[in-house]
Amino acid sequence: MVNALEIAKKYFNVVEKDPGEYKTVKGGMMKAECKQYYIEGLGNMAFQNATAMFGLMKMDMMCITPIERDLPLFSYDIINAMGNYTLIIEMYDVMLENGTFMASDLPEFLEIKDKYKDLPDDDRGEHWYDSIKLTSSVSKKGKKKALEAQCDELYAAYLEKYFKMAKEMSPCNADEKREKSHSYVDGLLSNGGPSTDQFIKLIGKEKTEEYFTKVIFGTK
Repeated sequence: MVNALEIAKKYFNVVEKDPGEYKTVKGGMMKAECKQYYIEGLGNMAFQNATAMFGLMKMDMMCITPIERDLPLFSYDIINAMGNYTLIIEMYDVMLENGTFMASDLPEFLEIKDKYKDLPDDDRGEHWYDSIKLTSSVSKKGKKKALEAQCDELYAAYLEKYFKMAKEMSPCNADEKREKSHSYVDGLLSNGGPSTDQFIKLIGKEKTEEYFTKVIFGTK
């Protein structure tokens, strides 16, 4: 299993934060445990580990919201359900300098993605955020025994590349970057998304907005 926190610590100082009442989120048949961190010089990092269907479904999520470096927003999800395994890595263009990242650095992520092209893809359908989702995003689905080891390798390679790039970058305007990153979160709350819709049903829109903006994405 990939330890994303330890990879982050190789490049930055990481400080744990208190997510307050959102350390545990419960609703319906789902229970989620959350941890939040500040990556000094980069931004917010959050982990959510959830179980549903009496433990038959497990969902692990990690999100990096860059506030002090002009990088894409990075999110990762693993879903384990009755032997089926889904990996989702998504990168969103919340760049201050539009097109800069896609023109110069995206091919390096695509090179990693290409190494794992034989793993079965998962069609995520169409969503409002597709126009800002970078082509380096990955979605794989199959049986856990067949996919887990290689998907761990893919995820670790993406993380190493992301943090290395962040470390080598100069700081950006944090206020402007926070606002740009928050526009994506606003979009989720206004237009919805698979996870967003689920949380709104479970804990309501007001609590979901607070949970997302203060903890998961850290844009408030």
